[in-house]
Amino acid sequence: MRLASVLTAALFAFPATADEVWTSMMGDIVYAAEENGAAIFTFTNLDAYPARLVIPGLAGNYSNRSTHEAFWLGGGSGTCPAFMAIAGDDYSTTDWGRAVIAFDKPAFPTSFTVTIGWCFEEPRESFRGETTAK
Repeated sequence: MRLASVLTAALFAFPATADEVWTSMMGDIVYAAEENGAAIFTFTNLDAYPARLVIPGLAGNYSNRSTHEAFWLGGGSGTCPAFMAIAGDDYSTTDWGRAVIAFDKPAFPTSFTVTIGWCFEEPRESFRGETTAK
């Protein structure tokens, strides 16, 4: 029975989220957490404040990545007309917007391009996340 548990664990092993780190012009982008089916990446935003990129449906997906709709939340003094928060998180902000993340290849490890917008605007500012994994 114990061997079956070990084999089952091995079959369902995925890369640890902390192993996914990318470099960008603003510093590291880290796959930091998974919440309610969403992957959460931390990064430094274009305005130099800490931010989180929330990608619904990406949690646990290491082999079938493509282009995904997302949103970001920042730590700056935002100007959006409403507050945004991650469910279960005490942090809320008016510094947020829509985003699109496009992975270069479907499987980990791969680089990507993130395009962000502010508030409800169409995403139009882009930056690259280059994989550091070999």
